[in-house]
Amino acid sequence: MNHAAALSTNATVVSTVVSPPPRLGRVQKRRRHVVALLSTLVLLPLMLLSGSAWTDGGALHAAIETVGLLLAVACVIGRVACTLYIGGRKSAELITVGPYSVSRNPLYFFSLLGTIGLGLMAGSFAAGATFGLVYFLVFDRLIRREEAFLAASFPSSFGAYCDCTPRWLPRLSIWRSVDEISVRPRLLLNTLRDASVFVLMFPVLESIEWAQQAQWLPVLLRLP
Repeated sequence: MNHAAALSTNATVVSTVVSPPPRLGRVQKRRRHVVALLSTLVLLPLMLLSGSAWTDGGALHAAIETVGLLLAVACVIGRVACTLYIGGRKSAELITVGPYSVSRNPLYFFSLLGTIGLGLMAGSFAAGATFGLVYFLVFDRLIRREEAFLAASFPSSFGAYCDCTPRWLPRLSIWRSVDEISVRPRLLLNTLRDASVFVLMFPVLESIEWAQQAQWLPVLLRLP
């Protein structure tokens, strides 16, 4: 099916429902709980008790950290761009333009980049891959549940949208936008605040690395 034919190039939304699906709010609340649980039980202990195998402070270590920081910055910029298009309307409207024209879940995609970046900022390929894999496995399941609710809410349009738009990896060749969008500053600032945590973790990780080198923190595992 042709992308332009399936989705109108002039419409910001495909359809609107009278009220958001109540169960979708519960899934999104569970998503936040999962993030908090993973951060507390998995990511934080791993960061504190493991270190990079590239401890010589050479070019490779610095390059890994730099790539991680760039992914974190991309996460912040990407999430803010997504909120420009969808802020406050996710449950009530099917947004199919901007970042949502190239991926059905660009917010999750950019968060995945940021999560991988966290591991890389610790100077470890393995940490980046592990963080990214855990994030993908957990949130891919939640995404499928969200999409089930959207399919029930927009039965005449969501199927065509799925046929044209990938679930995760953006397909830039099908980008579509509009001349004007409605922005909610409060939601935009909230997204900027939340996403900035990915970048702000860089000095935290550098402090952990310094404490490990000073032998103030034990290193139980060296990750390549």
